Formats: sequence, structure tokens, C-alpha cells
Amino acid sequence: MGFTKTVPIDDIYSNGYPLIRNHGFIASNRTGALVTMDGRIDWACLPNFDSEPVFAYLLDKNRGGYFLISVKDRKGVHVYQYYKESTNILVTEFIRDNRVVLKLTDFIPASEYTTINFPEIHRYLEAHNSDVDVRLEFYPILNYGKSHYEVDRQDSGVLFRSPNKNIAIVGDVNFRKVGDGVVSDFTLRKGSSKWIVMLYNVSHIDRIINYKSYNRMDETSAYWKNWISQGNYDGIYSENMIRSALTLKGLFYEPTGLMAAAPTSSLPECIGGERNWDYRYAWVRDTAYVIEALSIIGYKREATKFLYDMMETISRERKLKTLYTISPDGSTDEKEIDFEGYMGSRPVRIGNKAVDQLQIDEYGSIVNAIYHFAKIGGLINSYLWDFLIVMLENIKEIWMEKDSSLWEFRTAPQHYVYSKLLCWTAFNRSIEIGKQLHFDAPYDEWNRIAKEMRSSILTNGYDEETNSLVQYYGSKDADASLLRAPILGFLSPSDKRLRGTVKRIEDELMSKDYLFKRYKNDDGFNCPDGAFILLSFWYVEDLAIFGNVKKARSVFETLLEFSNHLGIFSEEIDFSNGQMLGNFPQAITHLGIIRAAKRLNVDYRENLERKVSRHNY
Repeated sequence: MGFTKTVPIDDIYSNGYPLIRNHGFIASNRTGALVTMDGRIDWACLPNFDSEPVFAYLLDKNRGGYFLISVKDRKGVHVYQYYKESTNILVTEFIRDNRVVLKLTDFIPASEYTTINFPEIHRYLEAHNSDVDVRLEFYPILNYGKSHYEVDRQDSGVLFRSPNKNIAIVGDVNFRKVGDGVVSDFTLRKGSSKWIVMLYNVSHIDRIINYKSYNRMDETSAYWKNWISQGNYDGIYSENMIRSALTLKGLFYEPTGLMAAAPTSSLPECIGGERNWDYRYAWVRDTAYVIEALSIIGYKREATKFLYDMMETISRERKLKTLYTISPDGSTDEKEIDFEGYMGSRPVRIGNKAVDQLQIDEYGSIVNAIYHFAKIGGLINSYLWDFLIVMLENIKEIWMEKDSSLWEFRTAPQHYVYSKLLCWTAFNRSIEIGKQLHFDAPYDEWNRIAKEMRSSILTNGYDEETNSLVQYYGSKDADASLLRAPILGFLSPSDKRLRGTVKRIEDELMSKDYLFKRYKNDDGFNCPDGAFILLSFWYVEDLAIFGNVKKARSVFETLLEFSNHLGIFSEEIDFSNGQMLGNFPQAITHLGIIRAAKRLNVDYRENLERKVSRHNY
């Protein structure tokens, strides 16, 4: 299935802001940037995901800063955006009268050597069919727009100087200072091309040829293609799987092995509301999910690195926190920035105080990741096994405490059933792993604890009247997180309580096109929540587990239509208009795609083998 389609250039924006879906994502192994379909880099943090933004137009169209390269005459122009095959190198084509008038290629250099840092953005312009007038605008920001640069124009480009860091733009064009930035209008002749390079924290600038952009592009292309070739997935939905895998890989900060949940901050889960969070952190849950996903599609080397890096981080901290900074000098302190917010969605937050919450399911998520890693023959050494035992000892101490759930409620903690379910999963999976690998462990005790947890959930977290698991002990409410119960094998697929749980979630929380609300209860915010897309992919897995593979495939293909033109997803979908909401791109959504596609592929192959067997007979 292809993703890309042309879009009229005038349809990219709404209320002065580009729609979230109208972006591509470029990345290295340290940071990423968003590029609109009309060539505007409107979000980039350098040198790392969790650094201050250099461009933040997405959060304030007037003061946020941006880097635009586009056609000067936009009349009648359509745009077409796609990735170079099996890479995160983005191509934007500007089309007039069915001819490409300008081709723009964007990338951040990536290297197989994680110690090499290229805090640069390279942009390549080509005019194939005719002369084209180009508009360039470059407005970097410092200290969220509160501080200013000294603008130093030189022969090779412009150096924006400040006491703490410098930004540069280099290119063989005439830059002129306008306000706090520079612009350039130039004509690109038919058959010609130009490179424009932006650099972070350099002391001087050279001629454009010295930045060896062609070499950097070849190296970056080889990096992505090399990585994607290590997977073993060749079944149905392979195009979706490849794009999801590349997106996930692009969110990892390789020096520490931790993954940003998304590269952005404060993109709203409700337009005009206050559900605006900074996701440039490593949630243990998200990283564990991705280790699980990479294991499923054969990236054993990557899964090994990420799992052991995560173990080292948690061990060094001497406790499990809800989230971690991806770089050693990052901060989780939450503060509000005086920005307008995306389409007026305030407050704009930097930092995330969810770090202080207790979210017990994080422990079970780690153990579940180790379980999937073990299933593909991953290396479980004595240190990782010892780490797993420590996790179980911690769970044994805290599993009956109240927590804030995976939804990170900022209301009073409760005994959330999903959290208890992941605790049961941790013990259940550990027993299977340990016996499979012949490790010594107190299996009788683990069995007893797992049974106690299961009994507690079914006694306190199951409502006979509605025949369903509920949100928390003593509650009557449904919670869509419990769509994961069949996937974790909590009860037999034929058990009426399991099927009743999924049925109730369908009835009460599912909307048209198989989109789900997370819950119905009041969470204290003044703006309604959107559809959390991961839940829909869990639902696809449930349908397959219950034997309804035909419907599972139909639902999956319906959901894929909610991706953007590149096959990328945000965190949520607006129920009213199908637009993307929340930070973008969102790692756990792409995990859901990988898991669901893999399950459907297994069912597809099994059905095919049965048909072949019957035919041969």
C-alpha cells in the first residue's frame, strides 16, 4: 500500500499552523526535525532531542522560528512528499501543471558511529524541468525566543552568534537580514541544483562545498538501508512495517540507548485545550514496548543493545522511574513557556512532572520485553537475569499499592487493574523464561504470587453485572487499556469474562472506524480526549486472538487510512474530523502497527499453509 498523494499547497495550513499530519520526520541517531509539505522546518531541537528548540514555529507561528525553502510563486502549486526508499531522507516535490518545478531533499546526517555527532541539517534543491524562483527564510530562536543572536553575514553564509551557542546557514546564495533572521530570493535554473546547510554551534563557516553534503547523504542513506536490512519481516503490510521500524529507530538517542516517546513537546491532544505534554523523554514502558517490537521483527542486535542499555540506566539510578532524560544532562523539571501554543493550545510545557508518579505497570513492561527478547533467542546473561529478579522483588513489594496508571492521571491514585495485570504478566512471563533457559529461581513462590495477583484482579477488578474487568478496584468504569488483557494471555480466549471485557469496551468506548476513547470518567481536564490510536491496534490483535481474522484485517486496513501521506502516525485522532492530535510521530503507535501486522501475517501464513495442505491432499 502506498502512502503519498499530492496536496494543494494552500491546504497545508489551518489558522496559520500546518496540520500535524502535513509533516515529514527526518532524524539522525541523536535528534529529529519536522518538515512541512511546503518545505518549512518548523520544529527542531539541536544537538539532541531534549535540547532547546532552534525552530519552534509549531508552538508559536509568530515567535517560534523556522527554516523555509519553498517556491516563491505558490499559485496553482501542489506538493508531493515521500522518503527515499528504506531511509529517513525526505523528498518534497513542488508541482505545477503536472510538472515538478522544484525538488527539495532534507536529511540530518546519521552515522553508524554513535560517538560522531552531526548537528546539521542538509537541504538539496533541484530544478529539473524549468527555471524556478525560490524563497528561503531562516529564523532560528534562542532561549525560546527570549534572547537574541548577533547576525554576522559572511561570504559563505551567515553566522548567528550568542554567548552560549552559535547557529549558521551556509549556501551559495545572497542572504539579506530581515528582522531577527535572513531571507534570500533566487532563481534556480533548469537542470541546476544547490545545497543549503544549517549548522549548530560552530565558531566559523566555510564554503558550501566543504560540508561534503553529497558524502553525508550517501553515508546517511547507507546507514538507514543497512539497518532496515537486518530485519526478517517479509510478509503482508511490509511497507507499513518498514516505515514504522524506521520511525522507531529514528527516535532513539543512541549514545545512551534510550528512546524519545516523540520528538516534540506540547502538541495538543485537544485543540485549544490544556492536554499538552513534553514527550521528549524515555518512558520505560515505551522503550520496553519497542524492544518487544524489534524482537518480533528480527532486530536482535538492536533489541539487545536497547534492552541492556535500559538495564544499565535503571541500575545506575538505583530505582525505576516512570521516565528518564535521554541524555545525561537533560532535565525533567516541568515549566510553562510563554508561547501561543499550537492553534492557541496552552499551556506550552517543557519538562514532565510525570517523572514523580508511581506507574506500576512499568515494571511488568520491562519483564515482558525480556520475555519477547528471549523468544527470539536473545542473550539473557546472568546480569540480565539478576536484573529481572530484582524487578520481581520490587513488584512483590508494591503491587498492592495505588498508582497513577499508564494514563498518568493527575488525580488521586487508585488500584488500577491494568497495573495489576502487568504485575501478573511479569511473574507469569518470568516463570516461562526461567524454565525455558534452565535458570534457578523460586518458581513455587512465583507461581503462588501470580495466582494471588490473578485472584485479586478477578475478585476486585471484575464486575459481574457488566461481565467485564473494570478500570480500578471498586470502580464500575470501563478502561480501554484492558484491550491488552487477551494479548497478555490473562485468561483463555474463550473465557466469557475476557470476551465480556472486550465487548463492553466496544460498546462504551469504541467510535466509528474502530477508534477508542481511553476512558469515560472525568480526569480533571477542560477539553475532551481524542482517540488513542494504539488501542485500536490492540483491538486488531484481540480480534485475531478470538479467531475473527477476516474482521481483524479489515479493521487494520481501516486504521492505516488514518496515517499521514508518509505512513506516519501521531498519538491520537480527533473523533470529530479524523485529524491527528498529540505529539508526532508517536513511538507506541508504531509499535501497535508492528505487533498487529505481525500477528495478522502469522494468521495469513497459517491459513495459506492450511489451504495448500488441503489442495495437495
